[in-house]
Amino acid sequence: MSLNILTHDFKRLSSELASKLDLLTRHILLDQNKDQLVVNLKLISSKEMIRLNRDFRSKESDTNVLSFPASKDIQKISGELGDIAMSMPYIESESHNLNRDLEDHMMHLLAHGILHLLGFDHAVEKDANLMEKQEIKYLEFFKIANPY
Repeated sequence: MSLNILTHDFKRLSSELASKLDLLTRHILLDQNKDQLVVNLKLISSKEMIRLNRDFRSKESDTNVLSFPASKDIQKISGELGDIAMSMPYIESESHNLNRDLEDHMMHLLAHGILHLLGFDHAVEKDANLMEKQEIKYLEFFKIANPY
């Protein structure tokens, strides 16, 4: 398995969705020549996401996804690319407000998070365009519409 999923209080994750998330992870890692690495995904509460966002980004707010890349040394030792946290209450509300399928939205956010772990960023327009193209490419493979 290329994806370790920790759900804690969120037991709503179906085995079908877990398989799709794992397949997406495998697909991206293989495409990026990182298929020997594993991604950890933790589905968390808004309260926990606010704490992470405050501690690591100095922002006192909930958000959909945060990525925490492992250093190259840690990757070699653990075989882990890094950790991704997703705020399930935020994502559920966001997918509803955007009129998107929850599972498709989670797939998009996972792709986004993995790309951050791989070093992609969207701070400047040129990098954002490159990152969005990658996300769209990976989602198309799974028949998921362009989220942009």
